[in-house]
Amino acid sequence: ATLSVTDSDDGMVVTAFSLLAVLAHAQEKEFSFKTYLLGEWDVERFTVSMTTSEMVPVSNGKYVFNADTETTNIVGHWSPNEVEDEDGLQPKIPVLVEFDSSNTGNFKTGEDEDVLFSFYFQHFNGPWISHGEWNGQRPAFYQFNIVANDKFTITVYPNPVQEDAEVTIYSASRVKLGREKTFFEKYGSTIMMVGGFFLFQQLKGDPGRAAAASQGGGAPSVEERGPRT
Repeated sequence: ATLSVTDSDDGMVVTAFSLLAVLAHAQEKEFSFKTYLLGEWDVERFTVSMTTSEMVPVSNGKYVFNADTETTNIVGHWSPNEVEDEDGLQPKIPVLVEFDSSNTGNFKTGEDEDVLFSFYFQHFNGPWISHGEWNGQRPAFYQFNIVANDKFTITVYPNPVQEDAEVTIYSASRVKLGREKTFFEKYGSTIMMVGGFFLFQQLKGDPGRAAAASQGGGAPSVEERGPRT
């Protein structure tokens, strides 16, 4: 059987949008916290009153995460902007992120490598989330929320929760340094444009076929009719 132009367009439209769905699904399934965390992050810390819901900025700083050349872990540091050492420089508090898998492990800080929190990222038809105990100055629970490729938040809840307690929120934004784009970032818009083009052709009809019909079945031209008598 001969494939018509309409059938071909339908197939290309379905193929284009199916490819988009596959790429988006693959990005979700291939999420790796180990890969995601690498780079520099600007972090702001806020407190939120559970009584008044007032949000107050407290401090800010920068996390730097690099791949450890000797292990599968991540090493880096935390630099608070409001603190300076004896030389007037920002201190660099060591950070070690140990991985049992690409999405599970321990986040350690300080020279003694104390575990600040253990993480296990999961995905339930929404953002990737990890939650558990927060080993800060006071007992607490945390929720680590992957908001986007360039943003995450950590919300720390006191334990036990009291009426006059405060919730701490860490809001982090990636410092963009011209990283290499993924396949979807490079070609996703082009694929959508191609799919949209064929969809547009389907909606408005086939112009080639319409032109052929007008030439073959329309009124005769002056030359075809011949000179008037």
